[in-house]
Amino acid sequence: MSVRRMGSWILAVALIAASALVLFLSKRLRDLSADYRKLRLHSTLPYAGTVVPTFRTVTLAGNSVMVGEAPDSAAREVLFVFNTTCPYCRGIIPLWHQVTDSVKGLGRPVQVLAISLDSADTTRHYAAAHALRYPVLTFPQPKLKPLYRAVAVPQTVVLDWRGTVLYAKTGTLDSASLDSVYAAVTGRSRQ
Repeated sequence: MSVRRMGSWILAVALIAASALVLFLSKRLRDLSADYRKLRLHSTLPYAGTVVPTFRTVTLAGNSVMVGEAPDSAAREVLFVFNTTCPYCRGIIPLWHQVTDSVKGLGRPVQVLAISLDSADTTRHYAAAHALRYPVLTFPQPKLKPLYRAVAVPQTVVLDWRGTVLYAKTGTLDSASLDSVYAAVTGRSRQ
């Protein structure tokens, strides 16, 4: 074999190896980017398996409520986290009303609460203006907002009786999201 032919062969093998390396590295970069996005979301937003702290507070109507804990292991809590300036929160109110109305007949104790990120006065006016049909409250201490990962709204969160997140959705709801909320509340897997 001539030196020229051997050099061409070595160059072709090196080019193939370099191409394979570029393909492998680009796939690895895509995988790492996806992992980074997932990690970033898990560090800032609620997700299934997150445990939230328990707190006692008073609704805007003056009723005492315990959030994140229930005496009955079959109990569920559905939390709607919002702020009064969010147009998406305003737009999702009919769906939250639908969830509130439909979970009443599911055969297990379910507490539905809306938690505003705004002041009680601002929230009181908002709740009245939008005829909210579920108990509304605010976080009694600012440190609870990050512990509940309440940084983006609207959020729909389902908790079990110990405060473990069974379902969490940040953003608007669609029919698949509603099915997931009901599945988390009833304890049935989504079909």
